[in-house]
Amino acid sequence: MQSLLFERLTSQISPYEFATTVAESYYTSFTQDTVTGFPHGCHNNAAVNSLAAESSDYRYVISGCADSSMKLWDVNVTDDDNRYQCLASIPKKSAHKFGVSCVEWWPQDTGMFVSASFDHTVKIWDTNLLEVAHEFDMTGRVYSFDISAPQALVAVAIDHPHVRLVDLRSTASSHTLPGHRGKTLSVKWHPHMENVVATGGFDGEIKLWDIRRSNSCIARLDMLRTSEKGTSSTCTRKDTPVRAHSAPVNGLVWDSLGQLLLSAGNDDKIRVWDLLSSSAPPINKLINFGPLTRNKYPQSIPILLNSHQETELSYLLFPSDSGDIFVFRIIDGKMVSRLKRKTDSDKPTSARTSAMAFGAPFQGQFYGGTLDGEILTWSSSFEVPDLETVFESFATEPPVEDLSKLKEDAARLIGPDVFN
Repeated sequence: MQSLLFERLTSQISPYEFATTVAESYYTSFTQDTVTGFPHGCHNNAAVNSLAAESSDYRYVISGCADSSMKLWDVNVTDDDNRYQCLASIPKKSAHKFGVSCVEWWPQDTGMFVSASFDHTVKIWDTNLLEVAHEFDMTGRVYSFDISAPQALVAVAIDHPHVRLVDLRSTASSHTLPGHRGKTLSVKWHPHMENVVATGGFDGEIKLWDIRRSNSCIARLDMLRTSEKGTSSTCTRKDTPVRAHSAPVNGLVWDSLGQLLLSAGNDDKIRVWDLLSSSAPPINKLINFGPLTRNKYPQSIPILLNSHQETELSYLLFPSDSGDIFVFRIIDGKMVSRLKRKTDSDKPTSARTSAMAFGAPFQGQFYGGTLDGEILTWSSSFEVPDLETVFESFATEPPVEDLSKLKEDAARLIGPDVFN
């Protein structure tokens, strides 16, 4: 670390290179933060089904629970006990009749968020008034949804073989994407191609859709297709089963470049699909994530993939049914960290993590909601040493302006408290 700080001080590396190098170490050193975090028992033993952190300032977090309640948190403000402040609470049965399955912020600002529930509804909320602005009836239990900000569309995975698209501008149901056999469990918009969406179903299939086309399905992902010479899996033969997993697909996440799609299934497998090196359909990269992952719940599973801008390598956070959270390196599937939750008695617990959300980039922090109603803060144990202490060992005192600039750069990219 001292050599890294010296290289930054002497301008051998840029502030960005310094920050990414430090951020790389975060993913091997996560620990449960027992000093600062959410209040103990903040959801009264009701399972936390979904967490969402807004991407403007990463200050506000929404939690949605199995008892149909929701809470709004400010993670920049703490009380005398170093607990995050609860800004607002929506009591159970007041907004949704049954459990909240998914919550998301409107991507462009914090004035609106969306919630979905097993009561068959998707609701649009005015954050300032904390009132429902509009409600959509989905005619089935909602497992997950994803928002496309450029088109103001919400893709909704429901307890039916089709995915519903609802338009936030016209407050109407746009159209449906039919084709799965059984209910759909997961849905994710492509991060850059605004008309492309991926869906995962109870039938073990993953489909890619272009919503502009009359025949919307453009590819079905085949776990047997491991090279460009493999079998074709376009959507021309709808009667032929093409499976991405040998069990229901309940987790999807794109990498930030949109070149890889990661999927999780109830067959306890994680698969990485390459969308760049070949023409459609994508290729199964056959990356082995080991035998420890457990994923048997037929509901959407929260899997997180960090941005390519934060680290040189990409890392996946996977909550296993065993209660552990695994941190995997995507390039080769290597497990770099295994996170075990601790209780007040300092004993491990097997309560599964049912919701996760990243904190701000370069901060080394994420939040995890559990089946027993807790929201935990996981932070990196990696610490940047005080610069004045480090540079005392050098014969030549570094220029004050350089030291000051280094502090400003590090504080901006890593956090204002890094030198406290």
